[in-house]
Amino acid sequence: MRRMPRPRALVTGHTGFLGPFAVAELSASFDVTTVARSGGDLQADLSDPTAATAVVAAVQPDFVLWLAANARIADCERDADAARRINAEAPSRMARGLGPRFVYVSTDLVFDGRAAPYAPLDATGPLSAYASTKADGEERVLAEGGRVARLPLLFGADRAGRGATAMVRNALARGEPLSLFTNEYRTPIHCRDASRALAALLPQTGGPRIVHLGGPERVSRWELGQMLCLVHGLPTGLLRPAECQDPLRPRDVSLRSEFACRELGEMLADS
Repeated sequence: MRRMPRPRALVTGHTGFLGPFAVAELSASFDVTTVARSGGDLQADLSDPTAATAVVAAVQPDFVLWLAANARIADCERDADAARRINAEAPSRMARGLGPRFVYVSTDLVFDGRAAPYAPLDATGPLSAYASTKADGEERVLAEGGRVARLPLLFGADRAGRGATAMVRNALARGEPLSLFTNEYRTPIHCRDASRALAALLPQTGGPRIVHLGGPERVSRWELGQMLCLVHGLPTGLLRPAECQDPLRPRDVSLRSEFACRELGEMLADS
């Protein structure tokens, strides 16, 4: 019997924290092509107005997962125009003509933190340039018929030392005190669980236009750090409770999510 060809998935931003997890999950069901400025299957600067459409024309993907982002809050504040080019303008160009086969990965930070927990259709209220450009990207992609998947704080075992739990582990390994916010609440999720959800979501073109892929518990960074240490038997003496005073950081962006993932303790054991 002749084997049916697998659907083609194009992934942007695969060199980021979530990218390797997402590519690994997608590769089980899709033929995956990655695009990046360097290190991808295709090399392209997606902030170039002609690059996004050229990449789609070359790959002819059945589905696109947009992970690329300028996610550094300080960098986005310094140059909001550059952030908007990659966080909003480029994905809207690539989404053109793909409709629901295009999934734009966004952030819980599009909310202002005053009315949590947030459902997918709740009004956004970005506080920072980063959040504003992501909210803009959402609107543009939705206008092209695409879909939006909002993710919370991510963690997981990463060789590059990225993510919420790696920050704690690295500080403890160096013997350095680490301040963790007690008044900033999110619904964190392991990159592996988020990637499994995205891999399942991508082909479901008839589903909701906006989905939340949050973790199972609302916790502060301080609570998350304490739980990580408890699960792994790590000392907590170097962790310091602190209150966030940054007006660009919302205080509670916990998400309402119907996605079934592992319990938080189980995910932390895997990080």
